[in-house]
Amino acid sequence: MLGPLVNMITSNKFQTIAQNTDACVKLETSLKAVGRPTFTLMDKHTDKETRKYAATKEFLYQILCLGIYLAIIPAVFKNGGFKLAQRIFKKEGMPAFKNAKQMLSYHHLAYMSPAERCNPKNKKFLDLIDKDLINPNDGTPLYEYLMGNKEKHIEPLSKKTMENKGLMFELAKGSIELSSIIGSVIGLTILAPEISHYILHPVMKAIDKKSSLKARNVNAFDKKA
Repeated sequence: MLGPLVNMITSNKFQTIAQNTDACVKLETSLKAVGRPTFTLMDKHTDKETRKYAATKEFLYQILCLGIYLAIIPAVFKNGGFKLAQRIFKKEGMPAFKNAKQMLSYHHLAYMSPAERCNPKNKKFLDLIDKDLINPNDGTPLYEYLMGNKEKHIEPLSKKTMENKGLMFELAKGSIELSSIIGSVIGLTILAPEISHYILHPVMKAIDKKSSLKARNVNAFDKKA
């Protein structure tokens, strides 16, 4: 019975999501947008109209949070924090990745087997790895670690080999995760409540007004009938 669950949580895809702050925040907020309104509507101790109003408000709030996260975190915190970390840890051998997206693409591919990296569906990640992007410690192009070099008769490195040689550049990955965490805290606990005050309240007021008008029209119709 637990077999499918165990297989899911031990899969490479699930572990990749679990280790990715960005993916975790998106998944958590999406689940809240569905779960919280659902449980609110299931509460039989509250009248129907109150439940509908609370569920709608919660759904819109979570969607607003997700929108704020998507609009602000990648552009401001993730890339900004990563660029700052590159300057601070330049002497630590961090490659000159153009941005956080490029680094994450390399990291994503590095965790695959050489055969998986050749899969056409991963071309979008490979296309982001410039051929002149090198490891400052030995001058080797990062693309060569991933895909090898037929002209030089160099085979691509396995995930285990890359880990053993310190070619995952975990310091760069950690910098991205740290900046994402800081951004999510600021975005979801400080910005979202403030912005919702100016956006969500007018929207809910309009919805409440529309619902009240509809109820009055129904009552008037019932009386005439």
